[in-house]
Amino acid sequence: MKDKKRFHINLRSIIILFVLSMVLFTTAFMVYIFFKYRIDLMEDQTLINSPYLLLALLITVLIIYFMVMMLLINKYIFTPISEMKRAAENIQSGNLNYPIEYQGDNEIGEFCREFDKMRIRLKDTILEQHEIEKRRKRLIASITHDLRTPLTSIKGYIEAIQDGIVKDQDTFDLYIDTIVEKADFLNHLIDDLSVYTKQELGEFSLNMERVNSGQLMGNYFDHKIAEFKHSPIKLVLKRPFISTFILVDPYRFNQILDNLIGNAKKYAKSEITVSTKVVHYHLQIGIQDDGDGIPQDVLNNIFDPFFMVNKVKDQVEKGGSGLGLAIVKQLTEGHSGKIEVISELGEGTCFTIDIPLDR
Repeated sequence: MKDKKRFHINLRSIIILFVLSMVLFTTAFMVYIFFKYRIDLMEDQTLINSPYLLLALLITVLIIYFMVMMLLINKYIFTPISEMKRAAENIQSGNLNYPIEYQGDNEIGEFCREFDKMRIRLKDTILEQHEIEKRRKRLIASITHDLRTPLTSIKGYIEAIQDGIVKDQDTFDLYIDTIVEKADFLNHLIDDLSVYTKQELGEFSLNMERVNSGQLMGNYFDHKIAEFKHSPIKLVLKRPFISTFILVDPYRFNQILDNLIGNAKKYAKSEITVSTKVVHYHLQIGIQDDGDGIPQDVLNNIFDPFFMVNKVKDQVEKGGSGLGLAIVKQLTEGHSGKIEVISELGEGTCFTIDIPLDR
């Protein structure tokens, strides 16, 4: 059975019908008074003093009052309600760019403004969700590529060893070292992915401790020096490092240094310089390389997830995923700090970590 179509009268129609009925009733009553008591045939003096004339005037005033009231109700109530209805229909159809024009200085105007703020917040939320979904797809595509390359390499070296292709000890050691290097890269990539996704989901936490910055950095670079022992890149440490107290997560703070040093090592030509200083009760750690530098037009984008100045060179030749600097920025801000970068083409790049002292 088909549903019966229900007869519907909106609020505007009800009020208009009510006002019109009042106007018709008062008009009819006034005509009745005039004809009933033959006011038009009375003498002038009687006409002036007639209570029926006063009644007729009162009725006329009521008619005018009802008409004005209808116009005001239409202007200050029904017009903004109609605009909100149109805005709601546009939002329902997916158009979040339809603004409410009514800005009256009253309760209805305030309601319209709040409704429009809700529309803007909804639009921003949807745009943010689209951006998150876009980053998620880019993450999957990037990580799939980055995982496949070292895994294929590891598999190839292992198969070569299993098939007996490697005959001498030097080649065997070289293959093993390469496998270890690729496995380390995978471990670093997975750790970066874990940190980034947890931060995106708001599930990441820091285990903050009050530590001595000089001791923390000294221990880190005492182990890091070994990596540069046989490297063509020289690690220059401006010791002694500033010894002061900072509130950090030691493991994640070392990860910040590790990502910045690793990034500098990829692009430096001959050396990386690490220095510290205190400025306005903030510890500043500078990591300077002497590479080719970063173009000024993309300098503000280098902390964006998956951003690469030269995708082919950075991803294929340098082994980057585009997550390292984004994680550095997130971790630094998680320590109530900030990171800045200064770069000149042909003169290298300097990253500066700024961490407040724990006084």
